[in-house]
Order: sequence, then structure tokens, then C-alpha cells
Amino acid sequence: MAEDLMDKVFSFFAGEDISDEKQNMLKQIAKELSHCKYSKFFRIRTDEADPSFLSFLFSIYRMIYPIKKFFQDGKKVAMLKQYIIESCLDSKIKETISRLDPSALESKSKTMSGEQLIAEIQADINALVTQFDQNKVYTANRRYEMAASLAQFSTYNFFGFFKKFDPHFADGSFIVEPRFSAVKLILIINEMEAFLTVTQPLKPEDDWAGLFSIMKMCEGQDMINTEQFTNMITTVREIHSTKIIELMVQYTLRNPVWQWKQVTFRETIGEEWLEEKQAEANGYIQKINTAKKNGQISALTKQIFEATDLVRLENYTLQLSEQYRRRKLEYFVYAEGLNYLKAFLDDYVVKEINELSDILIIRGQWTNGAMSREMSESLHRLLEASEPIARMDAELSEDGPDGSRLRTAMLRIDRDQTQGRYVNSIIAKNNEIALDIINHAAQDLIVIGKHLKNLIEDVQKKHPELLINWRELTLASKDPLPQRMITDFKRINYFVQLMHLCTTQ
Repeated sequence: MAEDLMDKVFSFFAGEDISDEKQNMLKQIAKELSHCKYSKFFRIRTDEADPSFLSFLFSIYRMIYPIKKFFQDGKKVAMLKQYIIESCLDSKIKETISRLDPSALESKSKTMSGEQLIAEIQADINALVTQFDQNKVYTANRRYEMAASLAQFSTYNFFGFFKKFDPHFADGSFIVEPRFSAVKLILIINEMEAFLTVTQPLKPEDDWAGLFSIMKMCEGQDMINTEQFTNMITTVREIHSTKIIELMVQYTLRNPVWQWKQVTFRETIGEEWLEEKQAEANGYIQKINTAKKNGQISALTKQIFEATDLVRLENYTLQLSEQYRRRKLEYFVYAEGLNYLKAFLDDYVVKEINELSDILIIRGQWTNGAMSREMSESLHRLLEASEPIARMDAELSEDGPDGSRLRTAMLRIDRDQTQGRYVNSIIAKNNEIALDIINHAAQDLIVIGKHLKNLIEDVQKKHPELLINWRELTLASKDPLPQRMITDFKRINYFVQLMHLCTTQ
């Protein structure tokens, strides 16, 4: 009887443009459909989905509806992610995490040096990486992959599907099961494909009881019967293995090679959590180092400068840079260092260092002309360094070329994200200029400091070797020349240290 039916069907197909090979493939699909355990789902004579199939989908929809509502709540999903991680933490890991807690680190910072605390933090970071090993990372990832597949499954558009057949269908109403009638499968092809996609990752052998237990902690109550859910997934998996839905679609479309889209979940919350904890701990180390660095900078500025108002730049400043930092853009990295350099050039190089060098280089009778030329060239470069600093700062003003470009880009950045890259390129260019100015100035100061050190040693010798007219030079100085050289050497040395701190990230 079934063979007679298929012959009649395919005799009808023969009038269409269907090859013999394709007819044979479709005839085989029809045979598989008729022998399938779930053959009742499809009415092969009329290409219709049977009401029993729609009832089956409705039973799934009713069962997982609470899960759908859960995954629509972003706060609960975030909580689930956190609880999944916590489910993988043993007592040792929890103890390590407690030691890395900011409040615990703040308490420790009051009783130990920064170096000691950094060593402890680093040891705990290493311990955490060892304790939260690859097995725990895999477990966390796998549990969240299950949650992701469940979220995809529960958010399948059952409501839109049933709404096609009943305009009065209400989402989440389960008091009375709708009366389903057979429906032409061609009308629900997309929904059938989507159903195969969202159910494909679900495996009955997975630890659903464990996942639902974690979800209960987030929700405050059970949302689903684990045994019923597992039985349902077992049925869905069996439907996949029989390929009943795939065969139904292939037969309806007369397309024996039709395939549905498969999705693979790859979650990395285990790695992300570990990286986050490492970043938090390293952030505290950075905080310690920054505090230490700021303390050193403060101490050095007190040793170097007599003035208290050291602000010399108007545009390449930390204050104006903050608007970029807040948006996680490039910012004026070397603003502090360049400002101190401008102050040092204005307050000491142009005056004291230049005047001292005039006595030593111009009036001094050197036994080695190359040494005096090297010191002289370094001084001249330092005297010229203020000009490019002032020019760069002016170009960043509101009326300057870079400043006006930055201002315009920042006004557009909320509407055009590409403006962020433009801002970064301008700031990066100016940072490169600033660093180049600082590095060259520091090198010139090192050269001058080296020669001052040699001259300090030379003036103290009974028979000087570098300069032969120390007595004459001493008379030309307003202050005792040996002490003056020592004072300036120390100031230069301190300033070079300051520049190193200001350019070290």
C-alpha cells in the first residue's frame, strides 16, 4: 500500500523537471519517513505537519517557559555566570582570593613595606594560577556552555510560531492547550530549521541537575523538573538521530540535500575570570608602584626646584588629558615630565647652568679641547630645547592645528567611533615628540653632568689635569666655584632621575 502511494506521488513528480537520480533520492526519503518512529509527525500525502508534532512543541514550550523568563533578566544571567565560577572554587582557591581582596591588601599595606606586599601579591597570583588549573577552567567553561545552549533553546520563538496558527495565542498562557490542526510544512520551514539549530547542542548526559541547582540559587526557587527536562531532551536527541524533521523538510522542498545550520558554543569564562583576578591583583601592584613613584617624584622635585609653582605648559597637561583617558583613548603620557623639563630649562639651564658653563667653557683653559666642545654642544642643544616644547604646546591649543582637530573629533566621537582612532593618532604623535625631546635633553644633561663630575674631581687635585686656570675661574664666580659645581651636579643628577621616573610606564 505504501509502495503504491509513493509510486503515485512520484508519477506526479515526473511531470516536473526532476532527474531520475533526484526522484530516487526523494523516494528513499519517503520510505524513511514512513518507517520512522516519529512518522506520525508528518502527513506525507499532503506535505503537512501533524497536530501531534505541534502538540509536542507546545509541551516543550510550556516546560521551558520559566527558563525563558530567567534568561531575559540580565542581572540573573550575570549572577548565574558568577555562581558557575564559584561552583568551581575549592577552599584553597577561596582562601587565596580572600588574601587578594583589596580590603585585605589595604590592611596589609599598613604593616609591611611596598616591596614585601608586592612579593606576597605575586606569590598569591602564581598560587591562584596553579590552583584554578585547566580542569577547573574546563569545568567552568563547560557549565556555561550548557547555560548558553539552554538560553538559546529557551529563547526559541515558540510564541511567534504558535501565533501563526492562532492570532489570539497569548505568550505564557498554559491553562488550556490550543487545539492544533495540521499545517502545510512549507509555511514553517524556517521555524523547523531554527528548532533543529537550537536543540542540537543539548545532550541528556550533561549535568543538568547541577546547572539547575545553580540557577535555583539565582532565582530563589526551582524553575523546572530536572527529570522531566532530561526525558524531554532525550526525546529531542532521538528526533535528531532519526532525522525526522530534516526528512520532512527535504521531502516538502523536494530537495534531498537540504541541510540546517549547526551552532557550536565555545565559552571562556574560566580563562576570563582568572585573567580578571590577575588583572585586579596586578592593578594593586601598579597602585603600590605608582604611589612609590609619585613619592619619589615629589621628593626629587623638592630637591631640584626652589619655586613651588612649576606649571609651564597650558595644553599638553594631565588635566586636559583626563577627558581622553576617561574614554579609554590615548592620553598625554609624558605631560608631567615635559612640564618639569620646561621648568628646569627656564629656571636653571638658561640661567645657572648657562652661566656656570660660560665660566668653565669660555674662560677655562682646557687641556682637552674635545671635552669642552662636547660639553658646549650639549649646552647649546639644551638652550634650544624650549622652542620645540613651546611649539608643540601651542599646536595643541584651541586655535592650534592639533588642538582644533582634537576638539572637532571629540565632538563627533559619540556619533562616529572612527574619530577615536583619529584622536589616538594625534595624541600618539605628540607623545612621541614629547618623549623624543625629553630623551635628548636627558642625554645632554648626562653629558654635562659627566663633565661637571670630572671637573669637581679636577679642581680638588693638587695639580689639576683638565683645566689649568682654576684660580682665575674661581675669581670669576659669584659663589665658591667648587661648591657651585657640586650643587649643580647634584641638581642635574636629580633631574635625570626625575626624567627617568616620568618616562617609565
